[in-house]
Amino acid sequence: MHVGAPAYGVRTVEARPGSESAIAVAARTADVIRLGFSVAVPSVGALARVTALVEDALAEAGRDRSEVRVLLDLEVVLAGDERTARRKRSHLEYLDALAGLSWAPAGTRVVTTADRLVAEVGEVARRAGVDGVVLHPLAGGPTVEDELRALVA
Repeated sequence: MHVGAPAYGVRTVEARPGSESAIAVAARTADVIRLGFSVAVPSVGALARVTALVEDALAEAGRDRSEVRVLLDLEVVLAGDERTARRKRSHLEYLDALAGLSWAPAGTRVVTTADRLVAEVGEVARRAGVDGVVLHPLAGGPTVEDELRALVA
């Protein structure tokens, strides 16, 4: 898991494909393919299907799946306790409803406590079929990134 932008240590070609044709290009050229939730990919199940498309495109391009890292950009909110996490989840769901969106971003975010973060993020990654996760904190100010780094270290 990474917090914010991953540091690969070497020059890396990174792609964030938003369509099947972009997935095909990324499969031929990228070292890292970053996926995320959106109106077109509104759930973990939908993301798993995109991961499968990436794997198929890699095979079609003649590349071994192990040559390319597939990462998930995942929004997270840390809460001090489970009760606060439930309240924050509820607030995010309410904001989605007010916004009138055609998908529910709150359903694709991990809102949890520090002691459950790694397990919950790991489960999302496992279900989505990705190699790793890049955590993007939605709240907490500048110190939350340091806290997240310490939790996933």
